Amino acid sequence: MRPILVGMAILFGCLAQAQNKRILLIPVDDRPAVTHFAQMIGNIADVEVVTPPTPFLGKFKQPGSPDSILLWLKGQDLSQYDAVVLSADMIAYGGLIASRTDRSSQNLAMNRLRELWRIRKTSYATPFYVFSTLTRIAPTAVAENRAWRNDLANWAINQEKYDLYKDPEAKRKAAALAARVPAEELARYKSVRSRNVAIQTELLKMTYHGAFNHLTFGQDDAAAVGPHIREIASLNREVDRLKLGNRSQFCMGIDQISNCLISRVLCDQAKWNPTVAIRYADANGPNKVAAYETEPIRESLRDQIETSGAIVTTDQDKADYILFLNTPEPNQYSFDEFVREMSADITAGKHIAVADTNLGWSGTADPALFAALTKSRQGPQLVSYAGWNTAGNTMGTTIPAANAYLLALHTGVDGLNRETAARKFVLHRLVTDYFYNRYVRPEAYRMIEKMQDGNREEISKTEDYDIVAEYVKKDMEARLRQTFLDQMVANPFKVKDRIYHVVQVKDIVVELPWPRAYEVHLDFNLEVREEKQ
Repeated sequence: MRPILVGMAILFGCLAQAQNKRILLIPVDDRPAVTHFAQMIGNIADVEVVTPPTPFLGKFKQPGSPDSILLWLKGQDLSQYDAVVLSADMIAYGGLIASRTDRSSQNLAMNRLRELWRIRKTSYATPFYVFSTLTRIAPTAVAENRAWRNDLANWAINQEKYDLYKDPEAKRKAAALAARVPAEELARYKSVRSRNVAIQTELLKMTYHGAFNHLTFGQDDAAAVGPHIREIASLNREVDRLKLGNRSQFCMGIDQISNCLISRVLCDQAKWNPTVAIRYADANGPNKVAAYETEPIRESLRDQIETSGAIVTTDQDKADYILFLNTPEPNQYSFDEFVREMSADITAGKHIAVADTNLGWSGTADPALFAALTKSRQGPQLVSYAGWNTAGNTMGTTIPAANAYLLALHTGVDGLNRETAARKFVLHRLVTDYFYNRYVRPEAYRMIEKMQDGNREEISKTEDYDIVAEYVKKDMEARLRQTFLDQMVANPFKVKDRIYHVVQVKDIVVELPWPRAYEVHLDFNLEVREEKQ
């Protein structure tokens, strides 16, 4: 094989040097899921996703700095960006975790949003895609609320059951649970939810008056019954009153919304929408409600697709790509046929994306599906793959990455950049969604619990954090290198009439982004060489 450029091999990180498209992303916090994933998806379509300086975004319980972000945003030449994708929670409160607290009053949050509108008026030609979180039932899992946070969440569910159905047993349970929660925390919980709905009502009015081009609401972890149902109904009435139509959208999940809106921007800019055909693992799968969600899979999937800018088609032969969607606890016979058809379509050279929503309550990718993809070494041939946390998070990661790939094909983006970026994305998901969540994270939790008498929510001591972080770094780097060898070495790909090999994974970064083991930041570059003809 010979290098693509004389005297050197091209690294993935160098492939985007000729980029001229840029999207400004103000994420909901600094976690990789809401920043790095979106940047990788943008890279597939050769688009740079720019974020504010990391210190402005806060870290875990430390809120981001809305004032610093607004000042930074004011200093940007917005005309140099194709669009702005922005978390209203970051601007109003300082991020996702902060949106669950009462640190920012309703008046302060509203003043920050008005300042955002003033900045937006300086460049109306640059579209703004804004998103906001529908508050989850449980408070953030931290050491301080370990004794009562589950009681608070269960109180909210049972209180709503009583309010809706006048169930006397729910009333009894709610009273018993409320007695176990500090009174000030119960009052704070109610106040925060009320404030957030009031701010979201104002966001809808701002959208109506032209502040934003599009507004998306993402439902954070929820249940079939809870206060969020009533809150959503209230917001839907406001959407109908203002006649916002498709300028407003509701989705299950929040961490994937950055991905979906990056994809929507790409579609809107190209004035083209990829078509996707759906193949479910089980005929009854679309009717199931996944863990932490309130809608059946089919409705959640529809919302993710619409928000990302794609269009569903029933004609697989005419679809731009086929989404193979693994559903919760599929029938074994149906699943086996699903896997056979998926493998055959990949072998036939069709554009295939895979979303694994058989995640259970642990949010871990299905080992049977993972084995089917990796045993045949077909993972790198997918246009995208994901299986993490919740069904909404998963679908809202797989679909935008697939859209970006098809948009890159449609718009004539450099083929080598497209194929390398897509392979990086799939390798990243295989290693993190499966190996980290199934093996590395549970072991890290065991280490933390042993250090902290069973408390794993956050690592309190720096020396303990260093020990856990070193274990995660060593184990994840080894798993990345092994997966690379198993899946990508001697698995060439073709761009036009040239054959390329991914020969090395390098520049590996493994970090715990927050003082806990729930998520990991993994980054790397791929070295690609052209096969000598």
